[in-house]
Amino acid sequence: MNAPEDPPTRIGDRYRLEERIGAGAMGAVWRGTDELLNRPVALKELLAAASRGNGAEGAEEARQRLMREGRIGARLQHAHVISMFDVVIHEDRPWLVMEYLPSQSLAQVLASKGPMEPRAAADMGRQVADGLAAAHLAGVVHRDVKPGNVLIGEDGRVKLTDFGVSRAVDDVQLTRTGLIAGTPAFLAPEIARGREPAAPSDVFALGATLYAAVEGIPPFGLDENAYALLHKVATGEVDPPEQAGPLMPVLMRLLAKEPEDRPTAAQARDQLALVATGKDEYTATTVVAPRPTVRTAAVLPPRGAEPNPGTVVGAASAAPASAPARPRRRRTAVLAGVLAALLVAGGIVTAVLLNQSAGTPEAQVPATPTSEPAPTTEPATTTTTAPSTTTPTPTPTPTTTESSAAPVDAVSFVQGYYSLLPGDTDSAWALLSPQAQSASGGRSGYDNFYAGMESVTLQDARSAGDGVVDATVVFDPRDGGSSSEGYRFVVAEEGGGAVIQSFGRR
Repeated sequence: MNAPEDPPTRIGDRYRLEERIGAGAMGAVWRGTDELLNRPVALKELLAAASRGNGAEGAEEARQRLMREGRIGARLQHAHVISMFDVVIHEDRPWLVMEYLPSQSLAQVLASKGPMEPRAAADMGRQVADGLAAAHLAGVVHRDVKPGNVLIGEDGRVKLTDFGVSRAVDDVQLTRTGLIAGTPAFLAPEIARGREPAAPSDVFALGATLYAAVEGIPPFGLDENAYALLHKVATGEVDPPEQAGPLMPVLMRLLAKEPEDRPTAAQARDQLALVATGKDEYTATTVVAPRPTVRTAAVLPPRGAEPNPGTVVGAASAAPASAPARPRRRRTAVLAGVLAALLVAGGIVTAVLLNQSAGTPEAQVPATPTSEPAPTTEPATTTTTAPSTTTPTPTPTPTTTESSAAPVDAVSFVQGYYSLLPGDTDSAWALLSPQAQSASGGRSGYDNFYAGMESVTLQDARSAGDGVVDATVVFDPRDGGSSSEGYRFVVAEEGGGAVIQSFGRR
């Protein structure tokens, strides 16, 4: 296979080019060999023709975009993200050296084999969502999730690639010739309306990618008139898929028109995992429940609050401050329906059932906004017909019970804990139970250990049961000698808040 311009045979006196395996408007990707470590690598070059196309200004912009991908890739070390190894400047052009995964893109798979079975698509989406959750936790927004950037390995592994080079908003900007560059087929509606990409727009793009995986076309079609397609995207009106089967409830949440109505990437990962494993009934219940109030102020919420990984993203402030209003109205409506059903059985039964059903999805709906006690006062006042007038008096009781029973996203909690390390040991220490603190060598041993760490990275975190999380922890000491160890964590409510109750090597 001949390139438009003859490439060198060796880059940086270390990387040998062997085969060109892909190309786009800006760059080409080669399979090569790291001769120093004797391992296969993928190398992305900035095509000289592309860098010269718009003069000196365009050449510099192209270089900066490729370098930005290298810097972003260096921040992300995750099982479902293509790893970045090196950046080499050869003949004044940057080359990215990346992990090589023998694979096909999802776009290639769909072109050759047609649409996927819903559960297989859910398993693929689970892995992509896991990579996105890690990126969002690191403050990175992908901006261009689409089938061409999802790699499906020969061994079944799925990895997300192309961070930071192609911004989704760039795909709909007018060029100097008056043409639209690219297609908006996988854009979120808010991006088509002019807002900046943020974590929820990545989630929508994941939904659009899964929609294409099961239906064969993106949710807004493939109109050759890019302007018409852009207008259609901006409306946000998606036709329900016909082939999604058990994937449809989760898929429609991912494709919600408003960013605040979509799950976070971590929540999407967990919901897609349920579909992939055949737990359809539980999945439907989970999807119907309204999304918790979005918190945008802190890396990790106060102890006792439900962690929300979507708030970690640096661009999350793009969500309007009034965003929680819509979920609150839905929570009130759901609560009213539940209470109406309970009142049929009699006033005295209502108070009993509100206390005993806190573990059900319906009972958990009003648990998050503890500042909204008004709906819970209605069943209390209706129970005054009961023989005992003391039963309905303590109206805060149902709210308190339900609030303490609110489920903790254990995977996100552990991810949030490690996002504090190694720098903020005070905050991280407070998230450990006395048992876990003791197992960590006490406070002095804990501080001394992390003082010697350059970085600590959590990889491939996944649920292994109720409150149980399996993950790989990568420790990078300041004096070298990186190590990777598998751990199991148990997250539980203790002392009025969520903590890592215990941990151990797997």
